[in-house]
Amino acid sequence: MSVRLTDTTRLLLSLYIPSMVMSFGQGMVVPTIPMLATHFEVSVGVAAQIVTAQLIGRVLILIPAGVLIDRLGRRPMLIAGPVVIAAGALITAVSPNFWVLLAAQVVIGAGNNLWQTAREIAAIDLVRPEQRGRLLSGFMGMGSVGMSIGPLLGGWMTQSFGFHTVFWAYAVMAVATLFISFTIPETAARVRSLKPPAFSIGGLKDIDPYWRPTFVALIFNSFAAFMRGSLANAMLPLYAGSMLGYSPVEVGTLFTAMGIVNFIMIVPTGVISDSWGRKAVVVPSAVFGTLAFLGIPLFQELLPLVLLSGLLGLSNGLGLGTMASYSYDVIPPEARGRMQAFRRTIGETGGVLGPMAGGLIADLYNPALAFLCFVPLQAAAAVSIGFFARESLRNPRVTERR
Repeated sequence: MSVRLTDTTRLLLSLYIPSMVMSFGQGMVVPTIPMLATHFEVSVGVAAQIVTAQLIGRVLILIPAGVLIDRLGRRPMLIAGPVVIAAGALITAVSPNFWVLLAAQVVIGAGNNLWQTAREIAAIDLVRPEQRGRLLSGFMGMGSVGMSIGPLLGGWMTQSFGFHTVFWAYAVMAVATLFISFTIPETAARVRSLKPPAFSIGGLKDIDPYWRPTFVALIFNSFAAFMRGSLANAMLPLYAGSMLGYSPVEVGTLFTAMGIVNFIMIVPTGVISDSWGRKAVVVPSAVFGTLAFLGIPLFQELLPLVLLSGLLGLSNGLGLGTMASYSYDVIPPEARGRMQAFRRTIGETGGVLGPMAGGLIADLYNPALAFLCFVPLQAAAAVSIGFFARESLRNPRVTERR
């Protein structure tokens, strides 16, 4: 018996599968941090800045990517992104010193956000508002699983063959994604919208005044969530690997615990978001992240750290795509690229600042203190959405337009 897939289903699958592949490659990089510090003779705090470098690239590309996606379409950016990533990974694999390696990470970060933003908007073009939670939860869930399972393989490859092998493998994954991207048709034609002015980069004036407080709360929550994720990626390997002495494989296990919980939450998060509302998942996400940041510095044994990593996974899992779908509910269709770029630029700025501040704290004191210092910000994120944002699910101001 053959299974017939609709054109939309085939297109969504061609976006879902590369999401896993690309994030898997990103995740493999994390356990290389302690070995990079040893190989290039830099401090562990400096080595952790490979995370920062990628995030800088992601931030720098966002506004240009948003404008290009709205003006030129989704498909050209889906093709350009993997090319940029492959180039950055190849440069990293042959880097003669740490500073060239950092520059290559900026390139990789730019390519990732170029591709991911175009992928997300292409999918949003295809579905109804009440399906956005499940769609984006699936995207973010598959991406988070790849980011979490990737460290296990990355740790094994680093320990067995050296960190160079990880980046050669990452380049291969980017090339595989490129071939899939060539098969994806343009989806912008499905959206009845006007092209933005040539130099418009978006701003709060593009949002209905009714939704502006909600959008501001989403921006703040994005800042906190990106900082939470990048800080965990940078500081957890330092805390468990450099401070507590766990092996790269054991460090990878912590991230795998996050991935397992993320995977479990893919379906529930989307269903809850599309059934009970966006706030029903965004607020608990921030609360669980706060609790995990409080708990990690209190334990040194592997099992409690695995459980707390799972709690971080639950925090990430409940936020899977929800802030993005929440944002798409309030952003007009003709500004999807620019306004998501605006929100994510501020969010990813938090992601850049997290490892930078965390690395400074780790060098001056220890990685454990870095988690505690950011607890108030995570708590404030929960308050901002809980008390200042309007619920967008089945709100007439959303359903009256696509």
